[in-house]
Amino acid sequence: MTPSSPVIKRHTVTASVLEMIRNRIVEGLYAGGQQIRQEAIAEEFGVSRIPIREALVQLEAEGFVQIHTHKGAIVAQLTVEDAIDIFEARLILEPSILRQAVTKATPEDISRVQKALQDYERGVAHDASPAQLSQLNWAFHNALSSPSGRWRSLAVLSSLYRSADRYLRLQIDNTEARQSALEDHRAIAAAFVQHDAALAQRLLARHISAARDDVTRSLNILNKGP
Repeated sequence: MTPSSPVIKRHTVTASVLEMIRNRIVEGLYAGGQQIRQEAIAEEFGVSRIPIREALVQLEAEGFVQIHTHKGAIVAQLTVEDAIDIFEARLILEPSILRQAVTKATPEDISRVQKALQDYERGVAHDASPAQLSQLNWAFHNALSSPSGRWRSLAVLSSLYRSADRYLRLQIDNTEARQSALEDHRAIAAAFVQHDAALAQRLLARHISAARDDVTRSLNILNKGP
């Protein structure tokens, strides 16, 4: 059998390139409508174009880029329709996952949720960067969902989180929105700790709906221009 290390190494490079491009898109360094130049990335990181092409194919599947025959990879625009699609999908899936997670939660699961909430609280209190606060936000949501054991659904939810992250950056810089999200997290965590699945489900649905509404308002303001 031939060694598989070259393939493994290439996959590792692809994953690194994918994460780098995704982060730059989420942070706005690659703006909507901008062409991603493979040759520039290859030169910057000293890699061939093969892992870059593989990363771009994955990013297209995640909705971050659109690949055109003659133009190559173009960063997808932020749109109200796409935002609504992402948050509505979360509304269908995530509260259902949470309901099962609450019913299955062990003391260790409850401790993880409480730890994730404390980390998020510290992030808000210390004025964490949008990237840091985003990571803490998704860590909290993951702690809530993971006890469900619905691994296929959790994989879909993880993809929705990545897609939503770009939109939530429109909301996360707002101090009032940060505080509102923190209060929501506290209420959801309290319901989780009390094993009140119905309440946790309602609170999470309200939380996701509020984020959807904030993001779409921000997009509408941006689209109107000065």
